[in-house]
Amino acid sequence: MSRHTTLTIIIIVLLAAGGYFLTYTQQLRRTTEWLDQMSGVDDKEAAKAMEQLVAQGSNVYPSVAKHAENMDAHVRRRGAVVLGQLGQPRAAEVLMPMLDDSEPPVRAAAAEALGQLGADDSVSKLAQLVASASEELAVRISAARALVSLAEQTAVSQLAQAMAYRPVVDVVDEDEDEKDDSWLLRVEAAWALGATATPEAVRALSDGLTGDVESNGRVRTAMAYALGDAMTKTGSPEEGTAPALDALIQAAGDDVGDVRIAAVNSLLRVSWAHEDSDRVEQALTQTQSDPHYWVRYAVAAEL
Repeated sequence: MSRHTTLTIIIIVLLAAGGYFLTYTQQLRRTTEWLDQMSGVDDKEAAKAMEQLVAQGSNVYPSVAKHAENMDAHVRRRGAVVLGQLGQPRAAEVLMPMLDDSEPPVRAAAAEALGQLGADDSVSKLAQLVASASEELAVRISAARALVSLAEQTAVSQLAQAMAYRPVVDVVDEDEDEKDDSWLLRVEAAWALGATATPEAVRALSDGLTGDVESNGRVRTAMAYALGDAMTKTGSPEEGTAPALDALIQAAGDDVGDVRIAAVNSLLRVSWAHEDSDRVEQALTQTQSDPHYWVRYAVAAEL
């Protein structure tokens, strides 16, 4: 190799190294700026910075993880959100202690982030949060939402308890019950039960639909869809068929149109046992004259 060639190679290597160093330095500077913005008081700027950090991937994980210990609860919450979206399994070690944070928004963000990561080790703690009547409602909702993602069968009893939760309130006027947001928890608990697809979950959802306790149509709608999910996933339609079928047939005649749509959807999705086929067909035939267009449409498309 000639001296000229060697010199040329050295120059090329130095230029490449210099370009890499410059790019790295610029990226480090931008990351620092985004971290500062994430820690700022401007929520819009913080949200933009969080999006940029997530786009950088695993490279920013160590820096973001440090923000989980920030003195400001807003920063800790934002850090938990970013950690969940980065998708790094190791982030569970940082997020788990945050479930005991002093601030509810931080606990809620940590719960949802653990669900995004599929952190199975967090199931026990999340189940405790869901079932705790003393916990903030927003935290319980986030924990239930995380359990939907995890589809963990060991949390069925706590989810059933959450789906039956009713806050103790003093009704002072006719509209007081409309101010209760606990229905959001019951909706998420229903979806999570559907994801577990266990006989216990099927029984809890069936009981919830056939009982007279649940007055919220949105919760009954979630129960009907979730019951279909559970029955579809079990792969054993004979097991627990009777209460589930009874519940869905009853829901197909619900006063709320969305509940009827959900019930028809589930009746059509489940592979019912042969001996139940006549009852299912009869129930679906009756819905062909339903006043709700989308109920009739769903049935007509299948029959």
